[in-house]
Amino acid sequence: MRRPGPPPDNQIRSSAEPHLASPESRLLKPALITGAILAGGASRRLGRDKATLRLHGKPLALWVAEALTPLVSDLWLVTNQPLPHLALGLPQLTDLIPSQGPLGGLLTALFFARTPWVLAAAVDNPFVAPPLLASLAGWASYASRPAVVCQSQTGTQPFPGLFSVKLAPRLQKFLETDRRLQIFLQTCRPHILTPDLVSALDPEGQSFFNLNDPEDLAHAEHWLRSKS
Repeated sequence: MRRPGPPPDNQIRSSAEPHLASPESRLLKPALITGAILAGGASRRLGRDKATLRLHGKPLALWVAEALTPLVSDLWLVTNQPLPHLALGLPQLTDLIPSQGPLGGLLTALFFARTPWVLAAAVDNPFVAPPLLASLAGWASYASRPAVVCQSQTGTQPFPGLFSVKLAPRLQKFLETDRRLQIFLQTCRPHILTPDLVSALDPEGQSFFNLNDPEDLAHAEHWLRSKS
């Protein structure tokens, strides 16, 4: 059976037009991609540093790092707190412009990346599905748009996402007046992986679970225990 190819370059996929290519159909080239774990949030609701917070005995940052590592040539933890994160053993970048939220972390990764693309994930998404990451990474070989993101049943999800380093000047300019992720994504006109494809790549629907408060931590621990 002939496997479906990528969508036309001038087309943003909607939920009515699922792109059903599997990650196995893509030629992955890790040399094209830098991995970035965005860990600069204030974590006010949780009251603890997320990157070093242990889930099932392992720091959140290492959950995300293990998922990204097979797909990237470099991997960075982008943080505003480099000293507390040294024990994680991950290469670090400190935000170029402090207090700019996730977009500030993304700008830092785009600026320092030695590859054409950055695969960015949030440190508080410990269950991002490897097949979903592989599908995003596969676009690095031929994407003409500057970003590739997912659409779940609840809306467009900026992270995990694939971003061209060519976005850095645009993002720097954007941050002069705005910090809203969704607004910036609209300016990028990204490729969007549809909810049908996202569900196929992540049947358990855990990739966009955000660990934001103690209740989320308890839920995550319970979910992991139920799988063991």
